[in-house]
Formats: sequence, C-alpha cells, structure tokens
Amino acid sequence: MPHETEHPLPHNEHALGKPLNTRKKRGTVFMVIAITVIVHVLGLGGLAAIKIIEVLSPEPEFEAPPVVEMAKPPPPPPPPPTTKRSQKSLPRPQPLAAQNPQNMSVPAIVMEESDVAFGRGFGGGLGELGGGIMDRVDVSFFGIEGGNNIVILLDRTGSGSNVFSRTRAELLKTIDSMKDSMFARLAVIYFGGKDAGMRGIPAKGQKQKDPTKFDFWWPKGIKRDTWLSPGGSGVATLVKELQRINPKAKGAIIESQRQLGKKGGAFILGTQYWGALNSAYKLEPAPDTIYFMVEPNVAFPSTDIVKQSYALFKKFGVSRPENTKVIFIIGNDRNDVKSMQPLNMMVNLINGGDLSPNELRKLIVFTK
Repeated sequence: MPHETEHPLPHNEHALGKPLNTRKKRGTVFMVIAITVIVHVLGLGGLAAIKIIEVLSPEPEFEAPPVVEMAKPPPPPPPPPTTKRSQKSLPRPQPLAAQNPQNMSVPAIVMEESDVAFGRGFGGGLGELGGGIMDRVDVSFFGIEGGNNIVILLDRTGSGSNVFSRTRAELLKTIDSMKDSMFARLAVIYFGGKDAGMRGIPAKGQKQKDPTKFDFWWPKGIKRDTWLSPGGSGVATLVKELQRINPKAKGAIIESQRQLGKKGGAFILGTQYWGALNSAYKLEPAPDTIYFMVEPNVAFPSTDIVKQSYALFKKFGVSRPENTKVIFIIGNDRNDVKSMQPLNMMVNLINGGDLSPNELRKLIVFTK
C-alpha cells in the first residue's frame, strides 16, 4: 500500500500556535473597525438630533415691561425782564459853519484804522485778503470834511473873480492832500453866464430855456461827467489850468463862453448855476458832498426869486441823490450878506426842504 503523505506536526509549542495567532489578530482588527464605525454613526446621529431639536424648538418669547409715561418736568422760570434798547447808527458828522476856516488847524484827509475793512481777495485765487479793502477817507475843502467823493462848483462869474485867488489856493491844498489816497474822488465844474437867463429865469421877451443845459462847463481836457482820481493825469491837467487863470488880468471878465481863454478871458458875466448842480447830481457814484461857491447877494437877492428859480430847476433838473449834501461856501463875511432869508431858503430847498435852523447853519460857510 502506498504510504499517505501527512503534514508534519510542529515539534514545539511555538510552531503549534502560529496559525491560531493569525486568526486572533484578524478578529481583533475587525472588531476595532466595527466599534469605530458604530461610534461615528452614533456621533453623527447625536449631532443631527441636536440640530433637529434646535429647528423644531420655538423661539423664546420675552415680555417687555409695561411703558410708564413719565411726568413732564415743569418749565424753567422766565428770564428776568430787561430793558430793550434801540440802537441807532451814529449820524454822519456834519460840517460846522466857521467865520474864518482858513485859520483852523484841520487836516485835509482823516483816515481811521478802525474803519478799515478787509473783504474778499484780489481775484484769481489770490486769497481772502485784498481787493475788498475799504477805507473811510474824509476829504476837506475850506476845512470842512466832505467824505470820499466831493464836487466843487467853482464860481467863474464876474463876482466870482473877486474871491477866485483864495478859492484856488484852497482847492490846490485839497488836491495836494488827496494824492496819497486811492479811494478819494474829485470833480470840479465851473459855472457862469446867463444864456438861460439870470438864475435860470428868462428876461422879458426871452423864451424859457432848460437852465440845466447852459452856463456851465468842465475843465479843459477833462471828460465830462467823470471823477478825477488822485495822482491821475486829469488832476495834473486841472492844476495847470487853475494856475494859468489870472483874475486881475485885463480882459479877464468876458460876455460869453465863446471868449474863454481868449486874451485872458476867464470869468463870464451873469450868474446861472443850475447846469453845474444838475451835472454834479448825475455823477456815479453819487457825490458825498457838493461845495457850492456862490455870492448870495447876486445869486439869491430875494425869496420870490429863490422860489421862482428853484421851481424851474425842479421842472428841468434831476433829483438830488439821497445821501448827497450841498454845502454853500460864501466868499465874504456874514455881515456882507444883505439878507440871510433868501440864502437860508435856497439852502433848505436844495437839501430837502425840511432842515432845522441848526442844520441850516452847518451847511453855510463864510470864508472871511
């Protein structure tokens, strides 16, 4: 019989347990994996259950405490009563009538630093300081301050020749005092003649003319209806003309404007001033002060003539600018005036018609 082949048995206990140990290891690994899977499944299930509970659970409700209306505090006590004061701007200083103003020590220009106001700049992005600078400059004539813009109605009549030298000296002094001020303006207008009648009133048999269009003229070489600025060429032209006039020259007094400048002709017979005053009223900006050189005995001989003459100006002329005052400069002493009533009447009418006696006195200046 053939011999059956048999597996040899291990000869010791180590060899005997080897297959058995291999089986145990496999079982252990399987068990660990199974436990891990179970743990993960249980963990995921727990998380899912928590999320479901959160979703299904109703949101907690909070009950706000009832609103209790607080009592309003009592109003504060009223402030103690005060006395209301009405504030009025200070009136513009008015000139004083002086018997001998040429002896008064009054500066020709008064500039106050407190009145300087800085406005917007020069423009073109140069800043806030500059071109809006405004100064108060008071220009004076015969010692009477008149503001920034002044007009002088210069008497070039036959009677005006008697006081021309003194008037010219004062005017040149005023011009010289203005040379350092860029804010002052000056205009000089001459009057003389009677082409529209004495004082604008036509003579018997003469037709009525518009007195505002006759018997006045501007300095030669100066454009009409324009202001002169200090230091400008117009001022130099005016000064030269004033210096050439000789009131004592033979032939200085003439009959009409056509003779002006010929053989020394400078002063025209006849007194008619409405054209010069009307021209001053039309200047822009309006004058602060108009100085009216006049001989009252000739210009205003009676109240009836004053009324008639002024009525013609009201008919043909323009109105006086609201803030313009007209100061009458009299080339002689008060005692030389035959009657103050016609003079006072004309001063009052020209300056609005409702001046008090004190205001009238301030607008009349006697230069002797």
